[in-house]
Amino acid sequence: MEAALSEMPLALFSTVAPMGAGSFAALAALFLAAGLTDDQRRALDRLTALPVALVAVGFAAATLHLASPGRAVGVLAGVGSSPLSNEVAAGIVFGVLMVAYWAWALSGRMAEGARVALVTATAALGIVFALFIGMAYLVSTIPSWDTLATPVSVAGFALLGGAAVGTFMAGVGGCAPALAARAPRLALGVLAAAGLVLGLGGAAAQLTGAAALASPLASGAEQVASVAGAVVVGVVCSVAAAVATVVAASGRRTTWVGGGAVVLAFVGILALRLAFYATELSVGLA
Repeated sequence: MEAALSEMPLALFSTVAPMGAGSFAALAALFLAAGLTDDQRRALDRLTALPVALVAVGFAAATLHLASPGRAVGVLAGVGSSPLSNEVAAGIVFGVLMVAYWAWALSGRMAEGARVALVTATAALGIVFALFIGMAYLVSTIPSWDTLATPVSVAGFALLGGAAVGTFMAGVGGCAPALAARAPRLALGVLAAAGLVLGLGGAAAQLTGAAALASPLASGAEQVASVAGAVVVGVVCSVAAAVATVVAASGRRTTWVGGGAVVLAFVGILALRLAFYATELSVGLA
């Protein structure tokens, strides 16, 4: 687990940046399915600072992983051929659209049709960005990570964490009464449930595959066993986050329960991301 802790900057990046990106799926669900008043829309526009901040903090954490943050620009040189470069490029495209949407929304001059179209596009690109974060680990030299389960889990956790953040924003923004309608409750619940299934399913598949591998220097089974505690914490907190999101989306104590869902999602996802990094097994299989 010590090796995984050394990757904390990347673990934080792959936890909070997808949570921020996934929040736009929840916002899209609210704008599309909930009958929001103008005041509630304006409140959500102001609160969009939260997912923007999560993405920004994630990128800041990622640059700490580099020997020099200035090297982040050079990473773009490999777009199209390097999974890491593709990830950064996808993040930049998403980030530009995210900020453009937020700035326009804050101006108060965005028509409803434009809002729906732009928040939906931002949500879609957010999930694409999360997939690219996971695909950056699809390298043949580390077979324990080189599985489609890796990007699936990151995208799933983006939906789970994003649903929690979006529901919390609805509570803080005074949108709880709008959740009395069935459509927004169902939409947020589906996002949380889908995220839980994809996130935990992908993580389970990756860890199971890693446990079956071995090299002259390491045993995948031993590596997975060494992070059993983190896996248990991750699973319990992720399930609790999904349940709390569904409860909060029902309009009952949306702010407090939604806030708890955000904390639980963060802890659960981070624990499973650390477990992922602890199962790095390089080439040289026995």
